[in-house]
Amino acid sequence: MTRLLRTLHRAALLLLLLPAASATLHAQSTTGFGDWQLHLPNNRARAMADAGQRIYVAAEDVLFYFDKETTTTTLLSRRDGLNSVGVNTVAYDSVSQQVLVAYRDANLDLISPDGSRIRNINDIQRKQLAGTKTINHISFNGRFAYLSCDFGLVVLDMTKLEVRDTFSNIGPMGAQVRAYASTVANGFLFLATDKGILRSSLATDQANFRNWTLDLPDATGNLFRTLATYNGQAYAGRNFSNPQRYVVGRGWEPVASFYANEYQNLTPSRAGLLVTADRKVSILSGAANTVSVLAGTGSVVFPQSALRSSDGAFYIADFQRGLLKTTDRQNYEAFVSNAPEEAFAFGLLADARTNTVNMFVGGFEESSVQRGYRKGFSEFRDGRWINYTRDNYPSTTELPDINDLVRGVRSSDGTLYIASYGGGLLRWRGPSEFKQYIAEMPGVPLVSELADNPTYTRVKDVAAAANGDIWVASQRTARPGPGLHVLTPSTDTWRTIPYSELNNLNRLVLDDFGGVWVSQARKDGAGLFAYDDVSKAKPIYFTEGNGGLPSNIIWSMTKDRKGAIWVATGKGVAFLDDPGSVFVTGSTTAFDTPVVRLGEGSGFPALENDVVRAIAVDGANRKWFGTERGLWLFSENADEGLLHFTTENSPLPSNTIVDLAVNDRTGEVFVATAAGVVSYKGSATVTEGVPKDCAKVSPNPVRTNFTGQVGVTGLANNGIVKITDVTGKLVYQTTATGGGVIWNLTDYNGRKVQSGVYLVLSSDADGKNGCVSKIAVVER
Repeated sequence: MTRLLRTLHRAALLLLLLPAASATLHAQSTTGFGDWQLHLPNNRARAMADAGQRIYVAAEDVLFYFDKETTTTTLLSRRDGLNSVGVNTVAYDSVSQQVLVAYRDANLDLISPDGSRIRNINDIQRKQLAGTKTINHISFNGRFAYLSCDFGLVVLDMTKLEVRDTFSNIGPMGAQVRAYASTVANGFLFLATDKGILRSSLATDQANFRNWTLDLPDATGNLFRTLATYNGQAYAGRNFSNPQRYVVGRGWEPVASFYANEYQNLTPSRAGLLVTADRKVSILSGAANTVSVLAGTGSVVFPQSALRSSDGAFYIADFQRGLLKTTDRQNYEAFVSNAPEEAFAFGLLADARTNTVNMFVGGFEESSVQRGYRKGFSEFRDGRWINYTRDNYPSTTELPDINDLVRGVRSSDGTLYIASYGGGLLRWRGPSEFKQYIAEMPGVPLVSELADNPTYTRVKDVAAAANGDIWVASQRTARPGPGLHVLTPSTDTWRTIPYSELNNLNRLVLDDFGGVWVSQARKDGAGLFAYDDVSKAKPIYFTEGNGGLPSNIIWSMTKDRKGAIWVATGKGVAFLDDPGSVFVTGSTTAFDTPVVRLGEGSGFPALENDVVRAIAVDGANRKWFGTERGLWLFSENADEGLLHFTTENSPLPSNTIVDLAVNDRTGEVFVATAAGVVSYKGSATVTEGVPKDCAKVSPNPVRTNFTGQVGVTGLANNGIVKITDVTGKLVYQTTATGGGVIWNLTDYNGRKVQSGVYLVLSSDADGKNGCVSKIAVVER
């Protein structure tokens, strides 16, 4: 090893003397190691705030802003300084010049227009209340913000950044009200509630219900949801009727020129009162409230709100098309980020050979009830998402109309096989290049669950064998019988594993010895089976009482890089180091539970009290676990907790992890949560075969004040890595995690290195497959 490194070092010094050497620095990825990427759709827009250069948009799945100058959208998360996830509404205060963001958990953020400063107010979030604390609408008057909430009205002082008042029992006879919207006009505060429109003078004590007048009663609790002030007068949207306008001295009067069944939003503007109702946006202008249509059928689909910017352009938040902009009221430009069409994912698949990640949007309930999602699937390739959905591929000759795609696997030639809960097995090579295997198809042994629908076929999981076979786990409860099948693609033929106990199956994984591991449906809590496809012997049954499992409820299974089988259960995790040994006659081999010896939770079984929903293995054979308390990274043997991500310390949109997948080529860990998909740029990659090229460095060059981590990939797997300066002085040494390593630009003593060129010298454990890469550290 020493001789090799000396040779490599001399070669590196010669390279530095070549004129072209400085041009060989690699720049690989825009996502740094240890960074997060949001894969959240921003098309379901609901509310907007015009903050000058930026328009902040609250969408169903994410908060983002639109830059008017660059005409680009940027998703925001905790990495940008936000203090919560899941935005309910947003508004801009022109007096304090701040954007007020209300989250679903009632937390509040105040953002400067350019996003450079974010301040948090968590008074409402911390308040102990019975029922929900949803903030439905925000309006401003002077230095105060009025927050209409499910429990009443909150008055926020935008100067002192504190809650000034809370009004809950202000309905008739002191009844508690649910507030939907508010506005101030002519010295009155108006409130749209489930009791109707309430009015109170700003000069009175609004905490006293006797100082509130119920102007427009609502027996149904669903008539009034919107309020706004336009031309000094208060307007209210009254469902199934005309808008109402408050005239001092006369009270509320209908606006005869307009009618709607359902009002989404009222917004004042210089062009008139923008009325979002009945799937279109109209403008009421002038004293006569003349009506003109800003956006109707064809230009919008489900508009939720609209505004007119200071530059004269109109913006519309549409719940299907996202943020729309028009300057001529005829042409509408949509600003939708590249993302999966749906936020929810039931299953994920990462494939290093094709460098793809697939997201399956179907699913089924814990009771095995069909969800009935016909939303196709999405594919992440070359940094972009492709959505194979009915909207993009309307013809059934391009994309089958198929129920609940749940999980998938790729064969060695890149063909994608997808399990459908209701539609059997789908073989996919691209639009119009597919085949669907269902019950009653000649030669296909899959069986329907429904007597009145002979082709209805429930497949829950698939796995690819080294010989090219595709294993299929199906659910059969109504018609008991074998549920484990094998498709041989080369001959397009099937066979069935003839054991009736292999029924009502769920998850599936193959070991390195011809063994097949299948779990049964979680609703029955029945443990798992191991079947040896070599001996064809009767399957072996593993449970809590007979096999060492911490729980009979199996959520996920995988094989690690050393061939061990890992199982995620309702009470932690378990592993089997030598799965082949269980098939030896007389064997008493059972699963083991890893005990944490270092890090968080030491001295106890790993995640013993957690429902572990997902498990994945990275390039260093470390274990990623998805729980209902966030995402965890453990060491190879799960005896040390390395990382724990939650919504509190990361951009995770939810702490409930649904599935995980690791792209071994890039080291990215894709995380499907209950509220959307994100990815984390991990440090462990896998170099396939012998490294053909020298390692790649990203980012490169890097500034001396860089606070992130420099990643080196393409190394010999788990090889020795030394970093030196150009004189040969050793700066740092480590072992690659899989085929990669990260460096934080410090030496052994934790001191930041100075500017200069540093050499990355690497080789495998035998001193072979070595290479020299360079990292340029430049002055800021």
